[in-house]
Parts: sequence; C-alpha cells; structure tokens
Amino acid sequence: MRKSLIALGVLMIPMIAGPILYGQTQPQPIIQATRIVLAAPPLKARDPNKLSEDAQPIYYSALRATEWLKLTNKPDGRFVYGFQPSLRVQLDGDNFQSQAGATYALACAARYFRDARADAIASQAVLSLLLETMTDPNDASIRHTAAAPNVVNRLSSHGLLISAIHELPNPGKDLLNDADALCHYLKKQQNPDGSLGATSKGAAAEIDAEHAGRALMGIVRSQRHRPAVWKLDAMGKARAFYFTQWKGNKDIRTVCSHTPAYAEAYVLTKDAAYAEAVFAMNDWLLGLQYREEFDSQRKQWIGGFASFRDGKMVLTPPDIQSALAAESLADACRVARHAGDLPRLQRYQRALIPCMHFVMSLQYTGKKAEHFVDSFRPSILGAFHASLQDGSMRLDYTQHSLCAMVRYLDGVE
Repeated sequence: MRKSLIALGVLMIPMIAGPILYGQTQPQPIIQATRIVLAAPPLKARDPNKLSEDAQPIYYSALRATEWLKLTNKPDGRFVYGFQPSLRVQLDGDNFQSQAGATYALACAARYFRDARADAIASQAVLSLLLETMTDPNDASIRHTAAAPNVVNRLSSHGLLISAIHELPNPGKDLLNDADALCHYLKKQQNPDGSLGATSKGAAAEIDAEHAGRALMGIVRSQRHRPAVWKLDAMGKARAFYFTQWKGNKDIRTVCSHTPAYAEAYVLTKDAAYAEAVFAMNDWLLGLQYREEFDSQRKQWIGGFASFRDGKMVLTPPDIQSALAAESLADACRVARHAGDLPRLQRYQRALIPCMHFVMSLQYTGKKAEHFVDSFRPSILGAFHASLQDGSMRLDYTQHSLCAMVRYLDGVE
C-alpha cells in the first residue's frame, strides 16, 4: 500500500513542479526513448439480450445497484453508510465492516459488468480502508485494523477486505502483499479445534460463526492469487468445527456466511467434504422459504425467507435478510453445477429465482421513487431498503443483494 501511495505522489510531481522545471534555461539531459506498451483495450460490455428471460431482470437490477454504489462513493473513498429517504437524513452506525462489504460488492460488479469506473472506485475504496490498518508492532508480516477488536470485528472486516482486493481485476503486488498480511492475522486467530477467535455458547455462537465465515471467505479467495498450504489446512479445520457445530444447533447465520467460503474451497480442491456441508446446509435452508403453496394469502412474501429461532421456524415477514439466503443459494448452485448434481441444481435454482424476485421488490426503482422530487431520486435509485414496510437504506442491504445477483449471473453465462 505504501508503494501505491508513493507512486501516486510521483505521478503528481510533473503537475506541481512542471512550470518550474520547464522554465529553466539550462539544457536538460536527453533520455533515450523506450517502447511504449499500450494498455489492453477495455473488454466489450456484456449483452443482456443474450441472457434468459429469468436472468435479464436480475441483470438490470444488479446494474442499478452498481450505479448507486458508484454514486454514493465519497471523495475520501468511503461510501455513504445509510439513508432514511422519508426524512432525507443519513443513518448513524458507519463501520469498517460495512465499508469493506460495499467495496467487495462493487469489485464483484466491476468484474462482471467490465466497468472500468467501478473498478477504479473499488480500488480507491480499498486504499482508503487500508489506511485504517497497521502493521503489527511485534510481527511485520501481520496487518490488522488500527481500531481495537472491541470496536471493529477483525474477522469479518479482514475477510471482506481481503475478498475485495482479490476480486479486483489487477490488484498489483503491493495490494496482494497487504491482503496476505491481513490473512496472516486471521491465521493467528485459529484455535486448535479449528474455530476462529473467541467462541461461546448459545446465541453468541451463531454470531461468532457468522464472523468466522466472512474471514474464511477471505482466506480461501486469496488462495487463487497467493496459494499457500496453510490456507487450505485452515479451511479444512474450520469446516470440520463449524459444520459439526451447525449440525448440533442449526441456524441461518452459519449457512449464509459459510456457504460462499465452502463453495470457493470446493471449486478449488474438489474435496467432497465441502460439497457435503454446502448441500446439507442449503437443503435445510430451503425449508424456511415462503412458497406459494405454503401461504397463498401473502403474495408479497413469496420467495422470501422466514426466521429461525429456538430450533423452529418463525413466520415473520421476510425482509432484506433474504438477500443473504440468495447469496447462499447462488453459491450452492455453483457447487451442484461443479459436482454434476443436476437434481440439486434444479432444486436450488427453483428456490433462487423467486428469492431474487422478492429481494428485487425491495429495490428503489423509477416507479417506486416517483413520489420523490426529481432532484432527490438519483440518491436512492438502485439501492435496497430494509423491508416491505421500512424504506431505510444501508450499505449491507445493497452489498448482499448485489453479490447474490452477480453470483447468479456468473452461473448463467
């Protein structure tokens, strides 16, 4: 990261010192010309007309979300955290984890849509977040957030930032080094039993597992650019611990946060243990979805997911948290496709499409924003709101929705 910032300063020298240098009367030394290598031409934009009828509305929804993230990014590299449109006020609660999650989502969208501007904004956001990290004073190979662990959850935050860096088309050596240093911090957090960080009993164990899932996603995604034996070893130990824990106390948090990590691990290794975990968790998740035959009186709920508390399904109105289930199912489709399990692939797809449609019903579109004044609409168009009754917007609402849609679109290419 330091080299990246130095390079930026070097590029600015001619603009600052140019008039002074060019005003000198002394002859300047002649520098031999070198061959200029032209940058690769930008990739051709994707043609949505080549997609299926199911995929096209998801494509345009993802495109709107991408544009909103680009618009809400500020000059300092951070995104506007949240907004209450009815009051025209920003929400409190901005945090490193949400910023890293939004950066990861935008990097995913930049790759899929071949959007150079989105890539540039995501890259700048990565650099901005890295300024909030520091090298461990006792070990130069380790990097972590400068804020204390009781202020920033380092498992989720590191995992999302690592994932964002490795999602960039051309992250560069410096950024990959920083990502590896963040990975080394996560490595030190693994306990002998395979768990990451502090573990506890009861409801807190679900939260611990959720944060661990984000960390594991970062570790395994870094394996593509920076392969290391310890990363796969850490993944295997963590899968054994958390999958066993989940089987003894099923919860949605673990399913939605660990499935992306296990799916990536399965694609890389073809280890059947990861597919087993993904299939078991997502087969269970399907039972929580509102289907038309389940409740024909609540049409707006169809495709969304109920809650699960105290070991049983709770028939609460579905909300934006269904986007996490969509993420999980999209990755479950990926595993089923690679494993050649056609029945499961079809089953997951039948659940994923209506889930996507429910999530898209929570997106601000032109029609849903027509009661706002013209000058205000761009600030909300493309963002996702909390529920069918709550119009507040937050970064993580759009993050998970956009990641789910991009993962689905990756699978239908």
